Amino acid sequence: MTKASVARGAMALGITRIATNLANLIALVVLARLLTPQDFGLVAICTTVLGILTTITELSLGSALIQRAEVSRDHIDTAWTLSFLRALVIAVGFALTALPLSWLYGDARLAPLFVVTGATGALGSLSSPFIAMRTRTMSFRPMIAMQVVQKLSGLGISIALALWLQNYWAIIVGTAIGTALSTVMSYIIIPYLPHFTLARSRDLLGFSSWLFLGQVVNVLNWRFDQLIIGLFLPPSHLGAYSMADNISAIPSRETTTPLVQALFPSFARMQGDKARLRAAYLTAEGTVGLIALPVGFGLMLLAEPLVQVTLGAKWMMAVPLIKVISCSYAVQTLVTGSRPLAMAQGATRALFLRDVGGLALRVPFVIVGLMGWGITGLVWGRLLSSVIGLFITAGLVRTIIGLPISEQVWAHRRTVVAVAVMTVLVPLADHELLRFGAGPVLRIGLLAPLGAVSFFGSLHVLWRASGRCAGAESELLGLARAALSKRGVLSKV
Repeated sequence: MTKASVARGAMALGITRIATNLANLIALVVLARLLTPQDFGLVAICTTVLGILTTITELSLGSALIQRAEVSRDHIDTAWTLSFLRALVIAVGFALTALPLSWLYGDARLAPLFVVTGATGALGSLSSPFIAMRTRTMSFRPMIAMQVVQKLSGLGISIALALWLQNYWAIIVGTAIGTALSTVMSYIIIPYLPHFTLARSRDLLGFSSWLFLGQVVNVLNWRFDQLIIGLFLPPSHLGAYSMADNISAIPSRETTTPLVQALFPSFARMQGDKARLRAAYLTAEGTVGLIALPVGFGLMLLAEPLVQVTLGAKWMMAVPLIKVISCSYAVQTLVTGSRPLAMAQGATRALFLRDVGGLALRVPFVIVGLMGWGITGLVWGRLLSSVIGLFITAGLVRTIIGLPISEQVWAHRRTVVAVAVMTVLVPLADHELLRFGAGPVLRIGLLAPLGAVSFFGSLHVLWRASGRCAGAESELLGLARAALSKRGVLSKV
């Protein structure tokens, strides 16, 4: 597995994520104009409960298939059978609890929404296991095709229904249809006739058992804040929080996810070579930071004019939330490579213990923040727990491959300084623009280029001052030059 193959895989996934997230952003803006924060709040309650149930029933069977050295047809059929049983649990579980959950949240409208949401989660669990097997050889086309179909069809149908229905059903039904189409497509792309068997369940579950426990903890970690808001605050507050979370995730988490997805099969092929793993991990995390930090903090700096232009005045309460959550996402992405690293090394128990520590850290910060300062205190508690969580995860990486925490932190030094320069210059310029009465469109048009120039200019100066040392900058530059040279854009590299 070469750097080029990882880069090509990440690039293919990256282009897809950019396209689908651009479509997602456009659809989100349209839906925000057509629907209300209360509509989004009701949808967020359903998706939060679905997220919890799907995660606590997730057996990581695709990862187990990728991690195994040899995979037989019995392994494939066993994975499908376990997925089918999981789908039944999700669908029946939602059907039986829809009414009690609607009573718990004090809104009768939620009962039918929960039933449809459960069916959506069940359909999403039934994709062909051969899709995961293709990623084993860094072939991401089947996964890409499914993602495109699910995202674009779901968004298109949601917008059409929102124009007609003008309520929350537009998002629920659109998501359900998009998920169904994606699942059907997985069997069209790679023809597969499943057979019921549990013959290899011990092989697959032996790998995924600790991942399962970790996912249970992880979903509580990242979903309980929405549960608390839904239980104690009006749906409009949850709608604003959900919108802020969705908007904040796109720049940092979504732009780095393709690289992280490509890391697991790459790391899995480096088992036994700790020196190579350490170098690959440092390069990968440096690259993730170089992307995530400037876009996350850039969104923080432009949150107010962006919301004014895209979502409208009724969503202005989401602005302070976006500013904090976008920084939180940017910070979290700095250690996203730790999960594929731990999975590739079979250190799923250590990953579970890390997740338990993260939950124990996050819960009190978020609860104290909510009780003391409302939803604003909640997001600040979330950010603080994310910063402390960085060092917990760095300790996990040190345990797995012996990479000192200081080296992990040091890998981001130039990026952090460049982001600091950007976060100083952009607000100063924005202050002057506001003095002259500049509107939100003009502010975005001037501040976004200024932020990019200040970041990349500072980064380039720092990189040259370091003697153009090896790292994320040199790797990205080398890959870019190679790609341009291959296409005849450069006469020489």
